[in-house]
Amino acid sequence: MPHALPGAMLVSGQFDPLKLVDGDFQRCAVQMPASIQRSVAKRQAEFLAGRLCAREAMRQLDGRLHVPAVGEDRAPVWPADVCGSITHSTGWAAAVVANKRQWRGLGLDTENLLSHDRASRLAGEILTTAELADM
Repeated sequence: MPHALPGAMLVSGQFDPLKLVDGDFQRCAVQMPASIQRSVAKRQAEFLAGRLCAREAMRQLDGRLHVPAVGEDRAPVWPADVCGSITHSTGWAAAVVANKRQWRGLGLDTENLLSHDRASRLAGEILTTAELADM
């Protein structure tokens, strides 16, 4: 991170979705929600990696070994005094957490870079006229 966030803990790591095997969730003491049970192995690996990052970030923050559940809106459910965010993309996952006394909320996102050609094709579909004019 270019600028540290005082009081926030960021944990990230790499993973190989092809190495996920039956029993990994149990071995890691992470509950697999029904929606993830129905997912493909890649999505299951992403979920597990993200939750492991979240648990370690919480441990570093205040010593709690907490794995956030999945809310109705599919967002992580953090303890009442904690805010945080989880992200993952192509073999990499991360989580950031902080105490709500210092931060109202935190957001974290990662995406793969698009090729110039693909970005140009998508620009007309996702950017406003004003945004296109600024490019």
